[in-house]
Amino acid sequence: MILTNRLFDREPPSRDAKSIYIFCEGAKREFQYFEYFQEMDSRINIEIYRLHPDENNSPLGLLNIAEKCAIKSEGNKNPKYDFIDGDQVWIVLDTDKDKHNSREPQIEQVIEKCAERKDWNMVESNPCFEVWLYYHTNSEKPKFNDSEKCREWKQLVNNSIKGGFDSKRQPIYIEQASRNAESNYNLQNGKPDIGSSNVYNLANSIIPLIKHKLEKVLEQIEK
Repeated sequence: MILTNRLFDREPPSRDAKSIYIFCEGAKREFQYFEYFQEMDSRINIEIYRLHPDENNSPLGLLNIAEKCAIKSEGNKNPKYDFIDGDQVWIVLDTDKDKHNSREPQIEQVIEKCAERKDWNMVESNPCFEVWLYYHTNSEKPKFNDSEKCREWKQLVNNSIKGGFDSKRQPIYIEQASRNAESNYNLQNGKPDIGSSNVYNLANSIIPLIKHKLEKVLEQIEK
């Protein structure tokens, strides 16, 4: 059976819906993944910021974008989002190192900044978002050479899912991914080990509000 959003009715968020604002480094794959859950239930409003090609998508660059979009100040009187008490901001990052090795200290700064603000959070996958995608269909951490390289994870995901990961299909297994990712999450020197992703923390903020829809769709799939 083809898994698409057509298996559930779209529900525009209500006025008092909880808003979750997501800022991702990737302009395509991450955006398409979280887009699947938009308007799935009237109790939740998911906004995924779409990066422009000329915007700075480094960890600190992404944090600055989030601040401009969500924090009202004297110099920023009309932010893009109407962030109110109870809403959440999530910054989704990869640990993949750049040639200047500048990402790690930036990620540490993002963690510190988020910790200073209520309902601001950062999640990361080592080395890339494909680690999170992998756990939608796999319950154990894989063992393979060059596991620290993003391109190898992309190939692994494509090989482990028939036809590759489809953001119009596989996101329905977000609850399974959350369990698998959490059970395989390990820290090495205080940082996510290779093959670890704590995007399950973000998933666990979304799942309770759409759980009945997820269960309904999965029941249809199993018939």
